[in-house]
Amino acid sequence: MRLRVDPVKCQGYAICTEVAARHFTLDDWGFAQALVVDVDEGDVPAVTEAVRECPVRAIRWIDGPATGGPAPRPAPPAV
Repeated sequence: MRLRVDPVKCQGYAICTEVAARHFTLDDWGFAQALVVDVDEGDVPAVTEAVRECPVRAIRWIDGPATGGPAPRPAPPAV
């Protein structure tokens, strides 16, 4: 499972570094960066909490568990 921090959205609240310190750090300007992009199964709960707690939704799963958001729309039928 993989995660991503959007550097444009991040506002430096640092909640992610508190709930999943193994996976996130702050750069020199105080914005979050992913330390570990590939998340082990045992770390999924902490990273999922970081995703949910981010006030600006700057963290997202690239390939990982659903975060409780809306279901993806089905592809339109092929013509």
